[in-house]
Amino acid sequence: MNVLIINGHSAMETSNANKAILEEVKRLLPEVEISELQALYPNYQFDIVAEQVKLVKADVIVWQFPLNWYSVPALLKKWVDDVFAFGFAYDTAYQLEGKKLLLSFTTGAPEEAYQKCPISNFFYPHRQTANFTKMEFLDPVVSYAMHYEPNVMPKEALLAVQQKAKEHAARLVAEIKKIS
Repeated sequence: MNVLIINGHSAMETSNANKAILEEVKRLLPEVEISELQALYPNYQFDIVAEQVKLVKADVIVWQFPLNWYSVPALLKKWVDDVFAFGFAYDTAYQLEGKKLLLSFTTGAPEEAYQKCPISNFFYPHRQTANFTKMEFLDPVVSYAMHYEPNVMPKEALLAVQQKAKEHAARLVAEIKKIS
């Protein structure tokens, strides 16, 4: 089974959680392909054909990202807008049909912050994207309170985020293995 992780974090140099998640996933599942959008396309100008080729080869597509204002980061959103093109992902061709889409994301806020508006409410656009392109939308892997502010928060807070990132990666790998 070919697994492609699209890392949509737009500031990996300052990431504590998402960087640690991807490092641990790569350690646990070395055969996975990780596409680092920020490193590949710092100007947000995608090689659409190359990205589409990666998607066609994949059986499982994972979007890894921090939840930014209740959505994906702008980098990942533009990637979807550009790469999931007419004639490729929908309408005259459904080249993603049958592939599995798995969201893997972190939030800075604790889980309690989503009591009045459950986190599952933010899945609808992604679930609809999967439906529209005939992919299978899987239950997301979410980790809450993954925020660390250097020089403001104690070092223990960073260690806690890094530990939760390893646990997140283990859950993500378990989900991927369950699929295959």
